[in-house]
Amino acid sequence: MNEFLRPLRARSLTDSDLTAGAAPISTQVKTRDLKTWNFDADLQSLQEAYDANGSPISVNFRALVPLGSGVDRATHLFHSYPAKLLLNIPLFFINCTKYSRPNDLVYDPFSGSGTVLVEALLAGRRAMGADANPLARLIAKAKTTHITSDIVTAALDAVISGVDAARQVPFTTTIKKDIWFSEAVIRSLGSLLYSIRNNTNGSVLDFLESCFSACVKKVSVSDPRLSVPVRLKGEALEKHIIDSPDLIEHFKKVVMANCARLSKMPEGCISKIYTDARQHHLDGEAQADLIITSPPYAGAQKYIRASSLSIGWLGMAPANQLRELEKLNIGREHFYKSDYNAESASVSSAAEVLKKIKAVNPLRAHIAVTYLREMDDAAEGIVSRLRPNGHLVLVVGDNMICGHNFSTSQFVKDIFSRKGLTTTLELVDDIRSRGLMTKRNKTAGTIEREHVIVFQKR
Repeated sequence: MNEFLRPLRARSLTDSDLTAGAAPISTQVKTRDLKTWNFDADLQSLQEAYDANGSPISVNFRALVPLGSGVDRATHLFHSYPAKLLLNIPLFFINCTKYSRPNDLVYDPFSGSGTVLVEALLAGRRAMGADANPLARLIAKAKTTHITSDIVTAALDAVISGVDAARQVPFTTTIKKDIWFSEAVIRSLGSLLYSIRNNTNGSVLDFLESCFSACVKKVSVSDPRLSVPVRLKGEALEKHIIDSPDLIEHFKKVVMANCARLSKMPEGCISKIYTDARQHHLDGEAQADLIITSPPYAGAQKYIRASSLSIGWLGMAPANQLRELEKLNIGREHFYKSDYNAESASVSSAAEVLKKIKAVNPLRAHIAVTYLREMDDAAEGIVSRLRPNGHLVLVVGDNMICGHNFSTSQFVKDIFSRKGLTTTLELVDDIRSRGLMTKRNKTAGTIEREHVIVFQKR
């Protein structure tokens, strides 16, 4: 047995553990060279513990795969994005030969900014993703497409020399720009984006637009501590304005830092990024050997709102309306009151808690019902893209809705089980920092642990 996993053989989670919290395994692991890491041996220890007890095993992925929070690995720090999946999790499962081998296809149907895709490529696998957020797709593509430094440098020089205050890309009407940017910053952003689009194309354009996006919030008056834009006030606003960097100089620093990160990526790119996890596999398309994903939560994270400043500048919202873009996302919050009773629960095990939530807040109940129905649709598409005998690693946590525990992990597990997948392993990991959401008074609670469920398609 691997010495770093010695405590886990006899450790599984009881019902009381899931309520009160359980001590994680492998807490003694501090640092270790990933090149000498025996992922297969560690997986075998986890599997033996699960098979012996038949209940979820408590594990600390930050200790199991010793990479600290915020590590600057390859392109992971290319661009901020809400609720990023802890990279230790896909790194571990992708490198287990039971689940994938070099040149196998790894798919993430809720790929966000591309954490799974980056780790797949670093491990010598092929990668494919899907996400309804166009900003996420742009970032993921830029993070995983190799471009040489000389090409980036030449493009940057052309863009900077081509900046002209008289030629600008206007901010689209998704949000009120005057709330978030000064007139001087608006002019600077507009002229910089015009030059980027006028002087580059293809993958270089994607790369530089992603770097531009990474600068947008920095030069806004939005609170940098929060994922969703919230305007600074008082002394904090004054200090932020004084300390705000020059856009062009900041853009150059971001471009060169991301260029250095991109040099660490292999000379390959993702095969495709789809716009919706619900899209089914088509004849002639490759099916994934391994799927790793963390689906959205029911009303727990405002993904589109968190991206709204960049979406506004890049003109990514249909008809320049954020609401139209939100409609494409699973887990969205905005509905008309006339919609509330339009659907029934698609997961029978959720019926009782949905009834309790509805008694407190009909909107929250409708958000949860819609989430489960759309996750059921997504599961159809996801399973269709997994090859026979392939594995799905699902990372999902439970959350509180209107004071009631909403067992998202169990409900989603039930959905995939009904699609014919078999659970082969289940782990539980405490969340220490994932920036999942801003807690809403009386309607939601923070998500404190994640279930990592491994399925196999028979």
